[in-house]
Amino acid sequence: MAIEVMKSYPLNESERILKRAYETGNKKLWEKPMSFSQYEQYEREGMIVQTPASHLYRDKSRSGRGFTVEEAPLATQTMVTTHLRYSYPVLHNHNYVEIVYVAAGCCENLFENTAFPMKAGDVCILAPNAVHAISCTNDSSCILNMMVNRRFFDRRFLSLLRGGKLMADYLEAILFEREVSPYVLFPTGDDTWLGILAEAMLNEIEQKEYAYEYCLSLLIGQFLLRIVRDHESEAIVPGKSGSTQNDLIVGVLSYLNVHYSSVSLNETARYFGYSPAYLSRVIREQTGKTFNAIIAQMQMEQAVRLLDGGRQNLTEIAQEVGCFDTSHFNKKFKAVYGISPRQYLENGKKTDTDG
Repeated sequence: MAIEVMKSYPLNESERILKRAYETGNKKLWEKPMSFSQYEQYEREGMIVQTPASHLYRDKSRSGRGFTVEEAPLATQTMVTTHLRYSYPVLHNHNYVEIVYVAAGCCENLFENTAFPMKAGDVCILAPNAVHAISCTNDSSCILNMMVNRRFFDRRFLSLLRGGKLMADYLEAILFEREVSPYVLFPTGDDTWLGILAEAMLNEIEQKEYAYEYCLSLLIGQFLLRIVRDHESEAIVPGKSGSTQNDLIVGVLSYLNVHYSSVSLNETARYFGYSPAYLSRVIREQTGKTFNAIIAQMQMEQAVRLLDGGRQNLTEIAQEVGCFDTSHFNKKFKAVYGISPRQYLENGKKTDTDG
């Protein structure tokens, strides 16, 4: 089922019932998220219509806040579904990571206390247990829900971020640890490859050929890799201090991961249009590290990659990662990992250098 076809794909029975209710009833029911208890109340009052898909809310209900969608199958660690157009925006959460991709059209992503529109090309990554709902009230939208367990997400996304461990730790904190709206938004525009991958997913879930679940997991892996390769620095990240500072940090970490061997705080501040003092303060507040500590960590992470890749010439490695000489390189490496590069090699690269 190609996305271009999906734009005009006939509504199924549930969607037709819901569309009639939307067109003839109280449209405000689709404008704000409702808890499951509110849904039940509206149902008793005759404001809610029943469809073949209505049992989902009741079957999965865990509390008055909404309902909980269970873990993706362990065999594949992933699932893909299409969002039901015109469905009531009943709050729900998942015990896995959900990736919402608007392949065509538009929708509204609703949370208990906030909301934001999503347009074609937008990718929203939601953390486990994020309570939200999607409102889509048009025929021409195609919205994919990709569901992956935490291990799959960590391996296929966080570990691949070009911003390195610092970027991974930062986004992991946003998604899994901070008391903020737990999502990250990537406005990918008209990225052709993401559209092609989405079409392939739609075909797999429609045709269900041999090993289609395994194929879906591979396609989701490619989808996440594409986000890392081409859209990492475009992330929009909510936070207590405001999205501007969070978005700035994502861009800064991506920029530094490319220029770590030679860039300075003044050059970075000039590139992003801020004063060095302001940028230095935001970096420390958002990451807990100074600018120089971030540069040192990125340099040493690259040094470890070179050592693991078989490079033995420490002078060449020192120069490549931006250190003045081997003495400077040794000092930085030991400050980050607790041992010298030579000791790292002698220990057979088995020392834990992840912390």
